[in-house]
Amino acid sequence: MQARKTLAAFGVMALASGLGLGLAWNAGLFGGAPAAAAEQSLAREAAAKRAEHLAFTEAYLRHETREVRVGSGETLAGLLVRAGATQSAANAAISSLNGVYDPRRIRPGQQISLFFERGVDTAELTGLAFRSDPGASVLANRISTGGFAAREVMMPTSFENAFIAARVETSIFASATAMGATAREIEALADAFSYDVDFQRDVRAGDKFELVFERWYDDEGQTVRTGNILFISLESRRGPRAFYAFIAPGDVEPEWYDSEGKSARRFLMRTPINGARLSSGYGMRRHPILGYSRMHRGTDFAAPTGTPILAAGQGTIVRAGPFSSYGNYIRIRHGDGYETSYAHLSRFARGIRAGASVRQGQVIGYVGTTGRSTGPHLHYEVMRRGQQINPMTLRLANGRNLEGRALELFQIERARIDTLRQTRASETPQQEAALAAPAQP
Repeated sequence: MQARKTLAAFGVMALASGLGLGLAWNAGLFGGAPAAAAEQSLAREAAAKRAEHLAFTEAYLRHETREVRVGSGETLAGLLVRAGATQSAANAAISSLNGVYDPRRIRPGQQISLFFERGVDTAELTGLAFRSDPGASVLANRISTGGFAAREVMMPTSFENAFIAARVETSIFASATAMGATAREIEALADAFSYDVDFQRDVRAGDKFELVFERWYDDEGQTVRTGNILFISLESRRGPRAFYAFIAPGDVEPEWYDSEGKSARRFLMRTPINGARLSSGYGMRRHPILGYSRMHRGTDFAAPTGTPILAAGQGTIVRAGPFSSYGNYIRIRHGDGYETSYAHLSRFARGIRAGASVRQGQVIGYVGTTGRSTGPHLHYEVMRRGQQINPMTLRLANGRNLEGRALELFQIERARIDTLRQTRASETPQQEAALAAPAQP
């Protein structure tokens, strides 16, 4: 009985061993067939990866980007065709820009990115992109219907307190805008110094100027917009002058003050027009029409027709209309016996009439050539108690001067701005070097 149990146990063990060997054989643990199966599996996996890679790269390689620049006198449509687009695709892409961008604003040298999808023998325009303004780009992409859709994308901007310190090269405007300023900052500088600086005669190449203002710029360093103007200075043949922006208690707008808290404003402006050329000064001259020498009792500023004319000071208009050889004429009565007059205007500003009050710097009319005149210019006169005087040599007191608590607050703001100037100057050593170098003759 015991012997039969032992034989049965050996039989079960033998059967289990045979089954295990069979499974191992099928699994490829013995012989060459399992190794071949493993190699086939690896080959299939590699082929799948190659197919996946090809599916992605083929689609990518069919796309092509072409960078082109607008040629002189070239239109956007002409550029697209020159770069390889069909006329119909160029027309469709440009049509999509309606309401987003005016293609006529394209300028020579502007860079345009074009996107194509290549076929066997052709390349189809699928999109275009270009910088439309500082901080903004225009994109146009082909859509499923076959046309194009365009949109403007605003780029992220960065902020800084911009610091510009340089020498005048051809003009303050050219020098300042090349360094990131805009017309707004130049106009502020011209306005602050217009009371005692003639920008046509007093400012020359080599003179120094400085600007500190808030600036937002894009990823290319181009100025997107500007904010508060904090400091301006100018060193010309009339000497160095500097002004700080400050809102005095009770005021709502900043005014310009020198380092002692004295207002930049004067009772009257010497040049009541911006961007004009002094064409004839006060004194004896040969009259260009009458042909003989006579006393010229005013100052002439040559400027294009339509250039705005400003009231030299606060006052009341006593005359506005045609007046003898002066043509269209305005006379303003100011305080302390002073009057100013403006002649040869092309037209008057709205609301300008006898009896109307005007503030200093207000636009009162526009340059013209009415009356006895050889070309568009402003004839400007200053009278005191009826006697004409030379406006270019006029010396008048400052406007408002700060005192008491207002002066204390100004001194705190002045110290803050000076610290900011020193910090920014240390960060721009090339500007310091330019100022330290002697002026070019």
